[in-house]
Amino acid sequence: MKKIRSSLKGIHTLYKPFRWRILVSILTGILRVTASMAFVWLSKRLIDIVTGETDGILDSCVWLFAGIVLLRIATNVFASYWENHTVIIAQNALRRETFSHLMRSRWNGREQYHSADAVNRIYEDIRVLVDLVCIRIPDITITLCQLAAASVFLVLMAPGLLGLLIALMAVGLIGSRMFFRTQRRITSEIRTLDSDSQRHIQDNLQNRAIVLSQIGIDNALDRFRTIQDSLKRLYMRRLNYNSLAHGFMGFGMMAGYTAAFLWGIFGIHGGTVTYGMMTAFLQLVGQVQMPLSNLARHIPAFIQSLSSEERLAELIDLPEADWSKGKKLEEAPGIVFENVTFAYSDVEKPVFVDFRHDFPAGSLTVITGQTGRGKSTLVRLAMGLLAPQAGRICFKLSVGKEVPLAMSNFMYVPQDNNLLSGTIKENLLLAAPEATDEMLHEALHTAAADFAFTLPNGLDTPCGESGSGISRGQAQRIAIARALLHSGTVLILDEATSALDEETENIFLERLSKKYRGKKTILFVSHRSNIASYADRTLNLD
Repeated sequence: MKKIRSSLKGIHTLYKPFRWRILVSILTGILRVTASMAFVWLSKRLIDIVTGETDGILDSCVWLFAGIVLLRIATNVFASYWENHTVIIAQNALRRETFSHLMRSRWNGREQYHSADAVNRIYEDIRVLVDLVCIRIPDITITLCQLAAASVFLVLMAPGLLGLLIALMAVGLIGSRMFFRTQRRITSEIRTLDSDSQRHIQDNLQNRAIVLSQIGIDNALDRFRTIQDSLKRLYMRRLNYNSLAHGFMGFGMMAGYTAAFLWGIFGIHGGTVTYGMMTAFLQLVGQVQMPLSNLARHIPAFIQSLSSEERLAELIDLPEADWSKGKKLEEAPGIVFENVTFAYSDVEKPVFVDFRHDFPAGSLTVITGQTGRGKSTLVRLAMGLLAPQAGRICFKLSVGKEVPLAMSNFMYVPQDNNLLSGTIKENLLLAAPEATDEMLHEALHTAAADFAFTLPNGLDTPCGESGSGISRGQAQRIAIARALLHSGTVLILDEATSALDEETENIFLERLSKKYRGKKTILFVSHRSNIASYADRTLNLD
């Protein structure tokens, strides 16, 4: 776990963009406190006037009392509206910023975070942090103002009793604070298991066919039940600690209220306390106890916020790369690997050591090799998705000039079809929003995906998650067509035809070769021997 000071610094960073909104919340709260104190004073005065304890104009006090009531209602309504408005803006801004950072970050190695875990952090942990920054911090500030104002009134009325009330409430606060460190650790474990639970659900839903055929529903449910049981134990432990903390607070509040009530009763009996004073005093006791109770109530939320800040910081601290950096090329470049060494952070043995290779401009190179020899790693290095520990990789233009890699020049089809949820047309337009029907038709034809026009709904046929709803081979061809619509000059196909039969694959290769040979630099990762016949050269990584 991070040190509390470091977590607080991170929370302060999140707080800064919304300072003026939080200030408005605080000022509105202070106005509410002022109206509340005025309500207490007018309550006492009205009762004292009616009972003859003091002189005054009743009608004027009643109208003033009604005005104060309306002011309290108005400030309560505005405070609620403003608070919710601020929360919506803050959540959207932080989620957008974090998502943008994740998409731009460089994961130099195997992906560090499961998608379900990242989504859990973006939604749940940001929700918790926004709750702290936009609701609880203003509420704590307002609570302290309310406590100070109520204490001043009580000091004027019964200074000795105020000390007793604060002492009794302090017992509750100190008692609840005793479990702070343990609650923070338990909360951190709960958040981790929550992510595990979501990850398990997502994995099993996405791979439902595998679960049904190989793993078994009972095994999947047993694993989920184990996670839930662990979560239940942690929740129960936290509940037990919270119950003890609330017990301490309850003792302090009840003891304080009892002392205040008895003080008033004996004061009336002895003639030192008026009915108006008794009414005001009981209200003030509540306005001292309620702030202290609120402060105690914020402790568990503060603990949870520390855990959420720590989890969110792990995403925010990922190094960011400027993927838009670099020049968009008009011609197909060569790709130069010069003395490249690369190893994944979690693997001791490097994938490449002092690797050298030139992919000539406009060539079609087939990259072959046994599983685990680094074929996919090579294309990720070529695209700049991974950064080598040594050596360099760059484009080489026809005039001999070398320029840095730029993501905008790549047309990429990964091993899986990687279609997004939506229709076929929506997937295609992701690569070229301005594409005409003619351009869509041409790309689909080149990718041997003419079948799309014969589907009942044509290009409006929906593709479910990861392309479900159409066959794997169909999904691969649509993914290829989407890449061909992009205006890049380097086409990378990473096992992009693995789900195609040989005849369909050959149709695609013939169309690809006819249309793009010499016009684009093509890297084709494949185990299939027939692809080599279409290539200018072959790179074997064995």
